[in-house]
Amino acid sequence: MAGSRIAELASLIANSTAYIGTHLAAEGHPTPSFDVDQPTHLLNDSKIATSRRNIIEATDELNALMLGPVGILTSPSHNFMISLQAIYRLGIATGFPHKKSEATFGEIALYSGVCESHVRRILRHAMTYRIFCEPRKGVVAHTAASKLLAENPLMHEWIGMVSEEMWPAATRAVDALTRWPNSEEPYHSGFNIAHNTDKPVFDELAKHPDREKRYAAAMTWFSTGPGLETSHIVNGFAWENIGKGVIVDVGGSQGVVGAAIVRAFPSLHCIVQDQVDVVKVGQQNLQPELQTRITFMKHDFFEAQPIKAANVYLLRWILHDWSEKYAVQILKALVPALTQDSKLVICEHVLPEPGTVPICQERAMRAFDLAMLEFHNAKERDIDDWVGLLAMADSRFRLLDCKQPPGSRLAVMEVGWLGDKVGDKLGSN
Repeated sequence: MAGSRIAELASLIANSTAYIGTHLAAEGHPTPSFDVDQPTHLLNDSKIATSRRNIIEATDELNALMLGPVGILTSPSHNFMISLQAIYRLGIATGFPHKKSEATFGEIALYSGVCESHVRRILRHAMTYRIFCEPRKGVVAHTAASKLLAENPLMHEWIGMVSEEMWPAATRAVDALTRWPNSEEPYHSGFNIAHNTDKPVFDELAKHPDREKRYAAAMTWFSTGPGLETSHIVNGFAWENIGKGVIVDVGGSQGVVGAAIVRAFPSLHCIVQDQVDVVKVGQQNLQPELQTRITFMKHDFFEAQPIKAANVYLLRWILHDWSEKYAVQILKALVPALTQDSKLVICEHVLPEPGTVPICQERAMRAFDLAMLEFHNAKERDIDDWVGLLAMADSRFRLLDCKQPPGSRLAVMEVGWLGDKVGDKLGSN
């Protein structure tokens, strides 16, 4: 049985790679490689997306079968984060001589401030993950991955945020679970133990401008990655049915999503709500043609919603940062503003039922769930969790629709309201 499965996987890999190779050649694209000039997003073509997914899933399963039970348990290594953190903190990628295509371990040691022996050990470990390479003994050159770190500041800051903030938090996540086993507080997480603070993540980062700036840059990079494009929320809800309506983007940061929606639907007006420093930057960066179609407003989403009877209240990637206790408070704060004509649009991960999606996809989503645990003592949710959360907030919320736009990592949930009028108190929880 096992033999037939590995043959089946090998055949799938062979057929899919042949299709991709033929397609790339026909379109004049280079063959995938680790070369320094490799395009960053070579395989984003929709025509080969299925074949690409097939290869990733099949190679993952085949690798696991070849490792066997012992290999599955022992092959993951935490040491990858050591070399990655060192490359970030020591500025190895960004400090690599820009006018040279190569540098010696000794030259890198000089500008990184670490002895040559340590530099050699760190980089030779990173090279096993194809980050940098050693074309000749003692000489270091870029690969596509290390060049990306060197030339993309936002990507570089993402690696910094992961290695300096999240990795330490991950190592203390189980300590937090045992120290505060039933807590829903955002300051009872692995982050708090690792960074010796009693403040939630966002409050702690606000005390350190450099860390806060790094986090903002990292999330800017991450939020524009494949599957998180604003086009998915633009196309994932029937905005055209609103007509000349008002959208309130709750926690909408600097208005990137709101701008995408009103550009696509010019009859709409969007009110973007967030903390004062955030909306100030959004207002400053607002394009002239959107000045009359987007309004920025200071608002704490734990406080009662001040904009009454808007057509849509949008919560995009907000609630996953909070445990049930606080997510319920955010939803309750909307209630005084709602009417039967109002809709709540929630754009978030919806965790799949086990075994219903390819395992690599499910692994990534469940890893993100654990990231919320380690960082915020929060969670990603499955559809039952979302229904339960709405019911806890108010019995008059109704989940009307939940769909996953093609290619989107986030689902779009449409929620209706059964109250009679703005501020209706009857039947509220």
